[in-house]
Amino acid sequence: MSTFTTSVKYPRLRHCTLIEKEDTNSILMIVGSNYFEIDEEMGSREKFLEVKSYFDGRHSIKEISNLTEVSEEDLISIVTEFEEMGLLRSEESVHLIKKEDFINQIEESCIMWAQQIGYHRLFGQIESGEARKEVFQGYILETYHYVKSARKHISTALAHCTNDHHEELLTDFFNDEYNHYPLMLESLERMGIPKDRVESAHPIIGTMSLINMLCEIGRQSTLAYIACTSLFEAREEDFEQSKTSLERLAEAAGFKASDVAPVIEHMRGDVEADHNSLLEEALADIEYINAEEAHFAVNCLHDLKHSFDQFHDQILEYYSDISNYIPRLKVDYFSL
Repeated sequence: MSTFTTSVKYPRLRHCTLIEKEDTNSILMIVGSNYFEIDEEMGSREKFLEVKSYFDGRHSIKEISNLTEVSEEDLISIVTEFEEMGLLRSEESVHLIKKEDFINQIEESCIMWAQQIGYHRLFGQIESGEARKEVFQGYILETYHYVKSARKHISTALAHCTNDHHEELLTDFFNDEYNHYPLMLESLERMGIPKDRVESAHPIIGTMSLINMLCEIGRQSTLAYIACTSLFEAREEDFEQSKTSLERLAEAAGFKASDVAPVIEHMRGDVEADHNSLLEEALADIEYINAEEAHFAVNCLHDLKHSFDQFHDQILEYYSDISNYIPRLKVDYFSL
């Protein structure tokens, strides 16, 4: 039987993304920039996922065995293998984190989370024709609300910024993003939604939650907000694939690829402005980051990733319902 150190008696996985591969019993585990394919050789996929849910650093091997009815010997084997693969969390008692390490870790994590966001069933259902065309219209409409909100969350971050260098960066960011939403409006008009209806539309709750989360992050931590731009701003290396994917989705929904050309132009503008490098620019003149600030920024990023998931969940739910108003209307006093 393999032995393990005291620190692994309470195993905790590094943050990972699990993707169940269709038509197979395999699970793809993404940890940072590394991919691991887990095949079903012993036990079931469901049992593995159950075991994984207890690898949180709060349950001992013995407790996990009692809860899952998996033998301690098998659990030790799993823990040992995960440790050798570098998949277990390793905590250091540090007060400062090197800038380069922080930037690299944020970059890897944002690539992982962006890929997971892209795997959302919203896009699969649009591409397969399972979703009605209004779902794609809704996706662009809610993206319009989200893009228009840039002036709101960037200005909130600016209002709470106490660093002159960060203030300059955010001011330039605000100026670049202030007037991009008309491009989204143009696409919606091409898809048959009149301009006045778009401008008077009320965002769905998932969109408002996403916008409010960005405002709250900007209110609490400038570093966390700037780190979040690494997740929500377009990347040059992803542009062509994103362009092709959006055009394919438009055609699958019954629209023309040219209908989303203005949206693509917005993406191109973001790439050319190089907004994805804001974090590196913000930290250019320092060597270390306070560990507590780094932890807070990472947790904000993780919450934001799940807010994007909720954003897509709500789009699919609201715009799939044939009884809902499109665009969504505000409810005023006389509606009661």
